[in-house]
Amino acid sequence: MTELIDATTHKKLAGQLFNRCWDLLETEPRDGAQDRELLTAALASRFHWQTIGTDENLAVSDWMASRAFAAVGDGRAAVDFASAALARVEQAGLGDWVIASMYEGLARAHAAAGDRAARDVAYAKAERAVAAIKDVEDRDLIASQLATVP
Repeated sequence: MTELIDATTHKKLAGQLFNRCWDLLETEPRDGAQDRELLTAALASRFHWQTIGTDENLAVSDWMASRAFAAVGDGRAAVDFASAALARVEQAGLGDWVIASMYEGLARAHAAAGDRAARDVAYAKAERAVAAIKDVEDRDLIASQLATVP
């Protein structure tokens, strides 16, 4: 199936679906249909990145899937995707804003799963990683996302 779509189309669809996730995450309140669309868009974006993406693309797509699952209250799936995202980033040796974002996602996932102790550990790691981000705009963006972790 993936060979039916060229790399340019995969990349375009992955980006559009990722952006749709943000639109839906910012929709308050969301109804059940919007929650299902959020999950579908996150996983579809991940599918396209899985086909043509870099380690960073794949980690960020797992992070978005985690964020979507956390937003709809499925903490177990959120932790699974956030853990996969963090493992990929660590294995690839990615740092700076990427590692900070992955810890933010893991903290959010643990919060959705109701595991306050694990949430606090991930949150503290995210705070340290955010402080180490060199670019001010990236640091401010990840810090603003971290501030919304329940």
